[in-house]
Amino acid sequence: MLSKLLLLIIALLPAAGILAQCNPRTGTPPEAGFFQSARNGFGYDLPKGSEDLNWKVSMDSIKGPYKPAVVMGELASVYYRSKYPDCYWISVSETGEHGGSHYFYFKFDFVLPCFNNCGISYNTANTFCLNLELYTDNSVSEVYVNGKPQSTRLGNMPLPNPFSPGINHTQSTVQQVQLCSDWVAGENSLIIEVASSATVVGLLVQKAVTPKPPPSSDTIPAAICSGETYLFAGQTLTQSGYYYNNFTTPGGCDSSVILDLFVRPRAGSRIDTSICFGQSVYGYAQTGLYTDTFDVAGNCDSIRILNLVVNGPPQPDLGPDILICEGDSILISPGIFDNYLWQNGSSSPAIYVSRPGTYSVTVTNACTSASDQITVRAGVCDLEFPNAFTPNDDGLNDFFGILTSKQLTEYHLQVYNRLGEKVFESYSVNEKWNGTFKNKNQAAGNYSWYFTYRENGKLMGKKGVVMLIR
Repeated sequence: MLSKLLLLIIALLPAAGILAQCNPRTGTPPEAGFFQSARNGFGYDLPKGSEDLNWKVSMDSIKGPYKPAVVMGELASVYYRSKYPDCYWISVSETGEHGGSHYFYFKFDFVLPCFNNCGISYNTANTFCLNLELYTDNSVSEVYVNGKPQSTRLGNMPLPNPFSPGINHTQSTVQQVQLCSDWVAGENSLIIEVASSATVVGLLVQKAVTPKPPPSSDTIPAAICSGETYLFAGQTLTQSGYYYNNFTTPGGCDSSVILDLFVRPRAGSRIDTSICFGQSVYGYAQTGLYTDTFDVAGNCDSIRILNLVVNGPPQPDLGPDILICEGDSILISPGIFDNYLWQNGSSSPAIYVSRPGTYSVTVTNACTSASDQITVRAGVCDLEFPNAFTPNDDGLNDFFGILTSKQLTEYHLQVYNRLGEKVFESYSVNEKWNGTFKNKNQAAGNYSWYFTYRENGKLMGKKGVVMLIR
């Protein structure tokens, strides 16, 4: 009887030993931020040159001896700076300097509870998953969980030449690791093996900015229509993709969920069209952008977008009657339209006038036609301005300015574009506008002009519109 009792006690000893190491018996594992290098435990990093509170380091031997890692001092500009205020680079010394090529082993010891809140032992794979981002000088060649290498699961190591990986410690060269296996209830060790050539070795450990979900997560499919939203874990989602969250159930257990969201496109079309005044499209008769939604069985709603332009009748304008000086010519234009027909049969947008008479034009757009006329009288050249000019360097009407041979005092001509920006200014009868502004050709269209002068001691003024034609 005594021998059987002794055998029973011996059989229970290993399990009791494991439970004795883990404290508390039930609880949650440490957060990933707990493993950040150089953290002081109060939201900031440790002073430069001080010893890390958790990380230790050994050179060329995973078995040690280990000594506390040291927070590095000033870093070269190429080194990545963590987005977290309680995270910084650590090394064998404040400068991190060493000679030759060596392997450095950075070790972090911690304790896990016996079971999680659902009663699952931390000896079980995927019960504890640690997501970290590692930055190194030169590179991470292996990661060990309780002495067991993890590279076969991580997939991004070892590198062909870890002592010369061709990286410069920027955001794009991060090595992200997810460690979900080989943890045990009780005492644990995480070791990061860094390969470093001379002259500096360094390591920065931070929690993953976008952690991967554990392999044991449940995947939930969902779909919405374009333009709708999906609420998941406090996030308002509008785009297709995978989204992860760790929920705590009423019983205190953690439940990991991956949302596979698909955003269905809406069936629809866009129509760009124009009509004449008095007509309508789908009941719309004014210029505008209109959206109509229609129910479609078994699919997202169909949307029709109508971009409608309503054209009115043309409004040609040859300007007021004018005087023409003997030997001069004037370019007249009614504006910009689809087609032109002048009294002499010309179909040009503008014509030259060199003698008195009545000139008329009929213009058309997509809807209808309209006409205008102008009377040109002979006389002593007064203060007249052309209503159009063509700055094309052909020697005819290349400039806009006053048509007169009078000697004027206090001459002042200003020309403005449709935005109210002054594009030309002159104080001389002989200085005229060539259709440019700041040495750049201006677009065809209407420009407003203002003119002041003094005659018989009295200050006078005129204004009008000129058409620039190209």
